[in-house]
Amino acid sequence: MHRSEGDEPLEPEDRTPDERPGPRSGPRSGPRSGQAWGILAAIAVALLIVFAALNFRPVRVHFILFESRARVVTVIIVAAALGFVVGYFVGRPSREDRRRLRDLRDRSEDRQD
Repeated sequence: MHRSEGDEPLEPEDRTPDERPGPRSGPRSGPRSGQAWGILAAIAVALLIVFAALNFRPVRVHFILFESRARVVTVIIVAAALGFVVGYFVGRPSREDRRRLRDLRDRSEDRQD
């Protein structure tokens, strides 16, 4: 049953299965979403290559006990990686917190059974 311009909107129970909104009525999933991620990844890689090319000159880097020369892009990548590692360990729940969370999750699952 297809609607024409003058028809009133159908109630959900009056619609055929093909006309009813379903789980796929939201954002697309499947091959097209993969294409979008591929395009975004290609753009990100292109931007990183441009960034690296623009920041390829060597600079003097002063560490606490010594100094060295390195390319700007290398310094930025190493600093970002160190920041990620520190952020991971600082933001990670303590062993006691992880145990408490695990116990809560287990109790929650036991109640559902």
